[in-house]
Amino acid sequence: MLYPRTERQQRFIAIARQLAENFKARAALHDHEGSFPHENFDELRRAGLPALVIPEEFGGWGATLLESVLVMETLAVGDGSTALSFTMHVQVMGSAAEARSWPEPLFARLCCESVERGALINAVATEPRLGSPSRGGLPDTTAEPVYTNGVQDAPDAWIINGHKNFASLSPALDYFIIPAAVVDGSGQVARFIVPAGDHIEIDETWDAMGMRATGSHDVYLRNARVTPDLMIGRSDPKTSDPTISMGNAWFTLTVSAVYLGVAQAALEFAVDYAQKRVPTALGKPIAELESIQRRLGEAELALTQARALLYSVANDWDQLPERRRDLSPLLVAAKVTTTNNAILAVDHALRVVGGASMARSLPLERYYRDVRAGLYHPVVDDQAFPILGRVAMQKVAAKQKEELAGLQI
Repeated sequence: MLYPRTERQQRFIAIARQLAENFKARAALHDHEGSFPHENFDELRRAGLPALVIPEEFGGWGATLLESVLVMETLAVGDGSTALSFTMHVQVMGSAAEARSWPEPLFARLCCESVERGALINAVATEPRLGSPSRGGLPDTTAEPVYTNGVQDAPDAWIINGHKNFASLSPALDYFIIPAAVVDGSGQVARFIVPAGDHIEIDETWDAMGMRATGSHDVYLRNARVTPDLMIGRSDPKTSDPTISMGNAWFTLTVSAVYLGVAQAALEFAVDYAQKRVPTALGKPIAELESIQRRLGEAELALTQARALLYSVANDWDQLPERRRDLSPLLVAAKVTTTNNAILAVDHALRVVGGASMARSLPLERYYRDVRAGLYHPVVDDQAFPILGRVAMQKVAAKQKEELAGLQI
């Protein structure tokens, strides 16, 4: 598990590392104010990073899932909020580029805009009554068809009204992916690409414990009129939203990488603090104490375990496309392991620093708050463990079936 392994990976990481240093200098202020870091996204655009996962045929960088994981982790060492909100663009466009299931002219348009002007896009699906769409359900947001001269054939447009929340990256978004209940008697949910504009109102409600600078505000759509070519699909509402389902490796692994990066930042701070902290009663840096080294070692082990699984699953996803269905349980395992190990590592970092870690003058209390947000992205632990339990039972049943078949030969 030695990375970077290629010059290309090294180049991507170097770009992200330079940005992360700049983000780090502003992170405390934006966290304190709960303000959105517009200047960070100006720098992301200048660096060309919105093109990270855009296919090379459209002038993008064509990053793989593993390369995207490496970049997201690196950015998060500088500022978890910026990395998490930017990850939403990366995972949406990365999964879209992989599936190529959107109408091709629309996909090409969004790719070109991401490359040429740094356009950002995110799926804004969660609603107050619906909760997370990963569990299925019919949204309150509606899309009503508009027909020319009352002739109900193919609609000429759709009028969308509704209320979404947890709309990460909303202050900087150029396009919102909006799932809406289709008011045409089908009972289906359609997903629309809605450009930013006066028909979208952002209510700055985001005042959270952690990840305070993600701009995850409430969004209201007021008679947003979109043409039929901006619909990217429709399905049964009982089906989980494909933008955040457990089978979406791009969401699961890039988001997990963000929390790995936050924990890495905490460990690096704790190491630096331990090397510089010389209590008068001790007369030497606390880093020389075995108890401190043990804490740092436990944090390092937790992150090594998480990184090994995360990178391995991402690499398998890239290299074994024919086996992606088999990788679904490993996506779950990688998400649960990475987020929980990241929390564990940050806890160890706080114990190294001691009571001073609670002071707002140090970044550890921010890392402590930020890293816990990882628990609430799908797949959450309460969903993950039963899934993995069923996988274990299926494996045993399959093995028993093979053994029985062997006895009958």
